[in-house]
Amino acid sequence: MQANKDQIAELARTTARFSDAMRTGMAKAFDPVRVGVLQLAVEHGPLRAGEVAERLSALPSSITRHVKALTDAGLIQTRVDAEDRRAVLLEATDAGRVQLRQFLDVGTQVFGAVVADWPAGDVVALTALLDRLIESWAAHGAQQQQRAGRRTRAFGWSQE
Repeated sequence: MQANKDQIAELARTTARFSDAMRTGMAKAFDPVRVGVLQLAVEHGPLRAGEVAERLSALPSSITRHVKALTDAGLIQTRVDAEDRRAVLLEATDAGRVQLRQFLDVGTQVFGAVVADWPAGDVVALTALLDRLIESWAAHGAQQQQRAGRRTRAFGWSQE
C-alpha cells in the first residue's frame, strides 16, 4: 500500500526539520561547503574546481574562496590541468587527508551521542531507510522538481 498525501507531507516536513537542525548545528561549528571541497579532494581528487562547484551545487566564486583558504591551511594543493591550461586541479595533501579523517571521526562521535540510547536495530533500520530515500531522490527528485517548477511558476518569489 502506498503512502497517502498526509503521510508524504509529514515525511517532507520531518526531513526538512532534520535538515534544518543539522544545518543550524553545522553552520555554528564549521563551513559545510569548505568541508565538502576538502572531502571531494580527498575522495575523488584531483578534480577541477568547476567540477567541485557542480558537485556541491555551489557558485564557482564560492569554491575559489574555499580553495584559497584550504590551500593557505596546507590541506589541498592546486596545479594547472595539463589537458586544459585554463583549469586548475585540486588535490588533497597528506595533512588534508588527516584533517578530514579526524573531522569525520568527530562527526561520528557526535552522531553516536545523539543516538546513544537507540537500539542498534533502530540505527540500522533508519540507515537503510535513509539510503533508500537518497537513492529514490537521486533517481526521481530532480525530474519531479522540474515538473513541479513548470506547474508552479506562480512561486517565482521563492527563487533568486
